[in-house]
Amino acid sequence: MIILFSSSLGVMVAAFKRRQISYIDSLIYIGEKILMMLSSTSPETEAIMADLKADPRLKHFDFTLKNENSPLPPEENDRSRLLFNTVGKYDVDCQISYINQYLGYFKMLRKQYQDYYNKHHKLYIVFGLFSGVLVSVLLI
Repeated sequence: MIILFSSSLGVMVAAFKRRQISYIDSLIYIGEKILMMLSSTSPETEAIMADLKADPRLKHFDFTLKNENSPLPPEENDRSRLLFNTVGKYDVDCQISYINQYLGYFKMLRKQYQDYYNKHHKLYIVFGLFSGVLVSVLLI
């Protein structure tokens, strides 16, 4: 039972890291979609947000920006909030420039998270398994 519990903890930590990557993918998708809309039709802010909320790929995304369900640290959540706060505030060229910076940052961050996940996700599972075995042996 202890081995199973500790192994499941390792799997949960690995799944959390994978969820961070998935969340960053959503942020990148949002930025690219806003950039595409601003570059082509320059819609109003309300139309942009309505289109994003209607997108089936973003049905799990919290557009209230409270970030209660976000797996990212507060620094990255603040950066994502800034994107939504700048849409519609400046002229189109400034918004496009900011979104390009945003996309560059989150693409770099995604690469870092993916590299970390690729190197360590098996370690979480193995560490959970072996710590369970160690505790079980010590208890016997």
